[in-house]
Amino acid sequence: MRGRWIFALALVVLLTAGCTSVIAGAARPTAGLTLRPLTGDGVKSVLLDDAALSKMLDQSFTAKPQLPPRFGGPDTLQHAFGTVSPVACVGVTLMLEKNAYQSGDVGSVARETWWNVRGPAKVISVAEGIAALPTAAAATALFETFVRQWNTCNGTTVTIARPSIIINRPPATVADSISDVRVADSVLAATLSVNSQLASSQPSGSRPVARAIGVRANCLVEVDISFFSIRNPSDRGSGNVNTSAVEVAHAMMDRVSGLG
Repeated sequence: MRGRWIFALALVVLLTAGCTSVIAGAARPTAGLTLRPLTGDGVKSVLLDDAALSKMLDQSFTAKPQLPPRFGGPDTLQHAFGTVSPVACVGVTLMLEKNAYQSGDVGSVARETWWNVRGPAKVISVAEGIAALPTAAAATALFETFVRQWNTCNGTTVTIARPSIIINRPPATVADSISDVRVADSVLAATLSVNSQLASSQPSGSRPVARAIGVRANCLVEVDISFFSIRNPSDRGSGNVNTSAVEVAHAMMDRVSGLG
């Protein structure tokens, strides 16, 4: 009987040690978690559709033909449009930004944006993306890089000066103030306060945005949820600036596990 108890205890310890590691107090999957790496078209299946997001956030979403889903290789990562300062923090404010991923050997990339169907509602849009790296160890290493970068950027305001692409329209400046950077359960999150201003005009007022990056197997998933500036208790939806991006990231990570 004693031998069986010792064996059972050892098995529990072994399984626990094999499932997670603890870095900075947060339990996270280890790089050696035995999930099949996702590659190619498989990453597209990680993105949530409008029905799944509607169920999670209790409001309706739709796609816009002028902003179709994107899928491809590292060239699908986006460049910031305009002059960014400080550049080191651009990955907090822009999802799947090319400079932020330059240290990783990114393979397949997919992204999609969903928009509120009708107001009044809490959420304007939900952008989701995924970047697949060669191995789980590579994804974990890049995630740890993001944790360090985001913590350094906490309290920083990132400005993006954007030239006008429309005749007779003035250039614009976007200022994203970063706060509440935190990491738990394999998800890195932050809150942005976004202010947009056209030249020679008053600021439009701040708009909250919830950001999250999660790591699972060889994949990094990203979420960007933009909220209306003014929200009333009667507005449709259960979106929460503090929790919704993290919840969507976990749902995407669960899909990675299901496909691996």
